[in-house]
Amino acid sequence: MVRSGFTRICRTSIVFALILALLPLCPAARAVRCADVDEGEWYAAAVEEITSLGIMDVDENGCFRPEESASRAIIVEALWRAEGRPAASGQAQLKDVPAGSASVDWAYEAGVVAGDENRLFHGDSPVTRQELAAMLWRLEGRSAHRRALNYADNADVSDYAADAAAWCRENGLFGGVGENRFDPQGLVTRAQTAAVLCRLLHLDGAEPPPLTGCVICVDPGHCVTPLAGKGYRDPVSPLSNETKATYTTGTQGKNLTEEKLNLIVGLKLRDALRELGATVIMTREASEITINGVERCTLPNRLRADVAVRIHADGNNDRSVHGVCVMTPDGDLLGTPSIKDESVRLGRLMVNAVAKSTGAKNRGIMPRSDLTSFNFSEIPTVLIEMGFMTNAEEDALLETDEYQNKIVEGMVESLLEWYGVK
Repeated sequence: MVRSGFTRICRTSIVFALILALLPLCPAARAVRCADVDEGEWYAAAVEEITSLGIMDVDENGCFRPEESASRAIIVEALWRAEGRPAASGQAQLKDVPAGSASVDWAYEAGVVAGDENRLFHGDSPVTRQELAAMLWRLEGRSAHRRALNYADNADVSDYAADAAAWCRENGLFGGVGENRFDPQGLVTRAQTAAVLCRLLHLDGAEPPPLTGCVICVDPGHCVTPLAGKGYRDPVSPLSNETKATYTTGTQGKNLTEEKLNLIVGLKLRDALRELGATVIMTREASEITINGVERCTLPNRLRADVAVRIHADGNNDRSVHGVCVMTPDGDLLGTPSIKDESVRLGRLMVNAVAKSTGAKNRGIMPRSDLTSFNFSEIPTVLIEMGFMTNAEEDALLETDEYQNKIVEGMVESLLEWYGVK
């Protein structure tokens, strides 16, 4: 891989930082402060680092122009500087590149860029997100990626950029732009360029978080809606005319409804997964929302999530019953039968991990053929029953932060094992 320049700059910046920690700042050593970049902006630290290292420049007024589109010439120049300004052995065979364009000569020779069918570079043209991904991937020697591209707008990604986009996502260089979309034709700003280059700069310093590039749907069961009890019904399966009540209230503990407990744990799981680099799709983040069983499936299906984790608690007329179980899809009503095996594999991992982390009775996995949230799913999915709110002792535990955190710990552990990154 072509990493020498980035690695060298990274090591140099670390040494430089140590020197600055020991000596007073002198004017020549001060970080570059951009007149148009506020310290609170998401890209501020990246812009400061990239300009301080001389990878990108400010203008004569001390402005970085963060929202301005980045051109092909600007990005190639930045990559060339980051690589240590290497010399090419010859001139790029591009008609619109004058002699002495060292950065373009290098990028052309290294295969980072190429001309169009008329051998033109188009240096002033803005760069799209997929074009930048392809440049970075080529710079890295067209490195392999472990997981397939999993953006909701995969179909819009050009063939030449598909592997590049997957590799960039897996290594944390690119995220989605909302609703798990890559937006391949979106134009890259100078601020975004600085952020991506900063991430690339530090690739050699540390591995990206283990769930980077993974897309997980978290579905806290039930909701609070004025439609509850009004006779609305969901189809059980796309293969059946059978229906079931849509907006059910769930069970109840001493101080919490099941809906509320599910949401509390769901939000904790969301935060824990994001800390590990995952893209998390939530079916709901509030109690007051109207969402039916089919919608709980179509959302992650449409946004191309890898897996859905559905969070519930249990109840029983026998108040002595307690423990944790995980339900998994089964039966002839599955709209996508291929999800069964991976759902079962995650189900076993999850019930074992949560039982271990909480000390709860392990009730194992329970195959279900009658759940809308299973039968309409096109991705592996599990439904965890965290414990029995009708059991006084277990309900008291389920109310506590400590126990909820242990449940989340077990769910996260199982997902890490399921993805094979633990």
